[in-house]
Amino acid sequence: MVGAQEDAVVSIELVGPGAVRGLACPYCGRPMPLDEAGMIAAQAAWGWCGALGIEDGRTVGLLLVSAATSGDPRVTVARIGAGWVRPGDVRQGTGRAMLHALAGGLHRARVGTLFASSDPHRGCAALPSGFLDGTGFIAMNPAHHWRLDLNGAVPVVKHSVLVRLGRLVRAVRPVAPPEPARRTEIR
Repeated sequence: MVGAQEDAVVSIELVGPGAVRGLACPYCGRPMPLDEAGMIAAQAAWGWCGALGIEDGRTVGLLLVSAATSGDPRVTVARIGAGWVRPGDVRQGTGRAMLHALAGGLHRARVGTLFASSDPHRGCAALPSGFLDGTGFIAMNPAHHWRLDLNGAVPVVKHSVLVRLGRLVRAVRPVAPPEPARRTEIR
């Protein structure tokens, strides 16, 4: 078709603090990162601190998380510190894809809860409440605070019985039968 623009694929990458330095929110112009200490804690805990949406070599979206404790120093939770998708790329699934990548990485790191804010006074440090509600977050008190339980939100891949049996058979691997004894003369 003449004049039709082919949709480019957005790739999602989990990144460290160095990858987000120099980026700025396209809405408020605030330079990233907003929470350097939390991002460094996330990098130390999980090896990354956010997700970038990249299309044709340009950044089209960003979600930053920071590591925090929930009162119990042994329990780590994550908090979304900033998030945006470029104005021309909104409503194309980029935000949802970045959130899925973050949630999967956090779940593998045994983080059970992800917090977010929808307070409009926080600018890019807050996500739209419709987005949070549509992606499984639950509103909390006080207002504008949201929570996502990652243990229930991230699907656990359950393999069929035949797949598990095949893995067991490959792991056990039957021992080859013993060689027959040969007759030897004893002197």
